[in-house]
Amino acid sequence: MIWAGIGLFFGLHLLPSIPNLRHQLIHRLGENGYKGVYSILSLLGLVLLSMGYSRVEYQELWSTPVWANHLALTVMPLAFVLQVAAELKGHIRKKVKHPMITGIFLWALVHLINNGDIASLYLFGSFALYSVFSIISSTHRGKLPNYTEPKIQHDFLAIGFGLALFAGFLWGHEFLFGVAPIF
Repeated sequence: MIWAGIGLFFGLHLLPSIPNLRHQLIHRLGENGYKGVYSILSLLGLVLLSMGYSRVEYQELWSTPVWANHLALTVMPLAFVLQVAAELKGHIRKKVKHPMITGIFLWALVHLINNGDIASLYLFGSFALYSVFSIISSTHRGKLPNYTEPKIQHDFLAIGFGLALFAGFLWGHEFLFGVAPIF
């Protein structure tokens, strides 16, 4: 089931790298129809991924390094700030160029280091690989921030909201995912 989720979720997210196919689907379904189908299928892919992840038999591939929790608590705030910065027109987005995908890559890498089992390799490894592909593909297609005047207040908003989101996830991580991230 995890492979069905990976295939569906990332298969959909690879559509932008096939320009003609995406445009044909939008033409056939309409903008809202395309977005609706895309959203529903993406959600289904995430559900399959989550269910599949929980059903993979535990098989340890490596032990979690002693320093891994410290790495996560250091890098994850940055990953959240980058997620928020991707939606604002600040210096962070302008300099990083692909802040959302970079944040996803950092999230995946940190979680991969902290979870040395086969299911985590499938889940977080697929997100890390997709992130690298997405950055290369979107750079090749010229998908870069296209505004000329970054606003410093957007950077402050990204940092503030990103850190607040991180604090919320830190607090709710055990409830949501069954793992307390504090050592």
